[in-house]
Amino acid sequence: MDTGDPLERWRAIPLEAVAIALGYRKDPADRTRFKRRGSVISVTGPRFFDHLRNRGGGGAIDLVIHATGCRFPEALRFLQDHADDPGAGMDPTATPTLRLPQPCPRAWPAVRHALSRRRALSPELLEACRTRGLVHADHRHNAVFICRNAGGKTTGAEILGTRNKPFRGMAPGSRKAKGGFWIPCDRNTPDTVILTESAVDALSARCLRIDPTRENGAVVVSTAGTARAIPPWIEQWKPRRIVCAWDADSAGDQAARRLVRNDARVTRLRPDAAKDWNDILQRKHQT
Repeated sequence: MDTGDPLERWRAIPLEAVAIALGYRKDPADRTRFKRRGSVISVTGPRFFDHLRNRGGGGAIDLVIHATGCRFPEALRFLQDHADDPGAGMDPTATPTLRLPQPCPRAWPAVRHALSRRRALSPELLEACRTRGLVHADHRHNAVFICRNAGGKTTGAEILGTRNKPFRGMAPGSRKAKGGFWIPCDRNTPDTVILTESAVDALSARCLRIDPTRENGAVVVSTAGTARAIPPWIEQWKPRRIVCAWDADSAGDQAARRLVRNDARVTRLRPDAAKDWNDILQRKHQT
């Protein structure tokens, strides 16, 4: 029933579509369950429950706040950015139109400083990525990491907030099966692909040189979470070696075991005594 309250219309957006916009992936074995890094939710109508965090809620706005840690105004802006018409809602079966946050050059110095100070990422590497068009800042001081297919065509973006309560998600219309954030190597066709769970981890892995024996022929890729199989776009490179460097947690370990079991090219490289590569990079800079 339409109460005429615009907030109620935003809250009523289907949670399945909101979950996808937030970077969750539908569990093939359970159509009500969605997974992303650090969160596994079940959706029942307007209600959701996070099994890893033992918390739940109701409505699209609550789900955005739960998943990102943002405040109410930021959650509402996220929904507005991802749906032109709240009455129509976000249709998870529709082919979304990619809408990338536009670069805001005046915000870049502050965003670069935040990524360097809080995440210990190399300012020189960040600047090199910006020059190549791989990362920029938007007007909300979010870091926007551009996702591309194997040929370099833009397919989406990972977005990470750099202020007090950082937002984490994907740009509207991003399609993980079509591309991801990746750092080029010195070859047109890489011999090795290193898989990480986020753009920040991909940059961290490059800073740490986690695969020095094959570094010159390796591309470091973010798959924006784990995956059940090697994403189809990566197969276009025909890599001979794939290093699964996903997080050292139950989700990362389980997904990595599946890849190793099903693909002879895959080896597991687990972050040592840390959850992910950025944790290791931060610890290294604290010592």
